[in-house]
Amino acid sequence: MTTRIDSWVWSVRLAKTRSAAGAACRAGHVQVNGTTAKPATPVSIGDRVTVRLHQQTKIVEVVKLISKRVSAPVAAECYIDHSPPPPPKEVLASIPRRDRGAGRPTKRERRQIDRLQSGSMLLAVFAALVLLVSGCTNGNSPDVVSTQTPKPGTGPQFARCGGLTTEDVIATSGMAGLKLAIDNTSTCEWRADSEQRNGSVSFNWYRGSPIGRERGTEQLSRDTTSDYEVDGHPGFIASTEGICETAIAWDADFIEISMASPRGPDRLPTIALGDLCKAAKTITEKVVKGAS
Repeated sequence: MTTRIDSWVWSVRLAKTRSAAGAACRAGHVQVNGTTAKPATPVSIGDRVTVRLHQQTKIVEVVKLISKRVSAPVAAECYIDHSPPPPPKEVLASIPRRDRGAGRPTKRERRQIDRLQSGSMLLAVFAALVLLVSGCTNGNSPDVVSTQTPKPGTGPQFARCGGLTTEDVIATSGMAGLKLAIDNTSTCEWRADSEQRNGSVSFNWYRGSPIGRERGTEQLSRDTTSDYEVDGHPGFIASTEGICETAIAWDADFIEISMASPRGPDRLPTIALGDLCKAAKTITEKVVKGAS
């Protein structure tokens, strides 16, 4: 038995309205078992659902299927909450906010925000280095510390789908029957089941989007996140049950490899997490070393 994800999210009160739940799905803010869900994506008992709304992330495990709005106490019985604790008030207070009624930022404004955020961080690092140098030298030493703001588009060029073929992905992941479901200049996704996305591998190429923001999101939604690098290029690897993701950065560009294990009739992953992350690393290294 299954039900639509937008209906379930609204019914268990993770979204205030049915239309808000559908809008969150269309905007890519809802995931089922680590894969972005459309409003009509079916959800089953045992699935892990991630919902990002109003700068908050909810991670829940489905234990009961409903399609009608219920009271808060009844809704709480329909899932197990695995959400991380909210960030400290100091962190929330430091997040810049737009004036009410100003609408969503334009592309130009988002670029300006990214430059401002990266510039502020670099300024803090610069100030710390200046203090360190001044503390280690005397007043007669004119040492100067300089730094450079990371720029988008300075990373390597990748072939279509990162140079990966369907045969490469099947052989490395161990997921039989994968087919290329999404193919564009920045994203390729292979799925074993186009309807329920039961098992998937994706390559994503982000330009002008600092990796730190993506890592912060992963730290909120995954069980573990740690440093990871390939050929001296920094990044991270994040994982949770049945899902493993890697990301490697070049200045303000980065790529991400995401793998979600197929699930059996008991809704448990059929690929061990260690094997899943090993495959994700192998694919990542192949993409990085094949870049031009």
